[in-house]
Amino acid sequence: MSGSSDRIFVSYAGPDRKWAEWVGWNLQQAGFEVELAAWHWGPGDDFIERMSQALANSSAVIALFSPAYFAAGRFTKEEWTAVLALRGRLVPVLIEPLKAGDLPPILAPRIWRELYGLEESEAAATLVEAVRGPRPPTSAPAFPGGPKS
Repeated sequence: MSGSSDRIFVSYAGPDRKWAEWVGWNLQQAGFEVELAAWHWGPGDDFIERMSQALANSSAVIALFSPAYFAAGRFTKEEWTAVLALRGRLVPVLIEPLKAGDLPPILAPRIWRELYGLEESEAAATLVEAVRGPRPPTSAPAFPGGPKS
């Protein structure tokens, strides 16, 4: 995972395609280059080869966590485990609530953002902040102290 600093691979489960396309669109609007299977991979492509290329050419993988994402038999496991094995940047966002036991223990310490339940503009801002990472303020924070009363 040593690709362009602005190239993001979107990892999602098939049932979450609408979320993946919304995420991909919003990241493109924010200036990121996006790799999304639904948009870029077609009939006859080798899925494993395309996934390997996407992981190698991306600076980060945004993983759309949902119960479907962790369902047995999904290729999503291969995607997130490859990112961890390569010590790449995995950016988890929750698109549905998870129950206890849905999240594999190795992913439990990861910081994530929740998109479900937010207004669209707030979800888009949260998504972009999650991918860009925290930023220091551009102006001085207000002084928290003051004269003693």
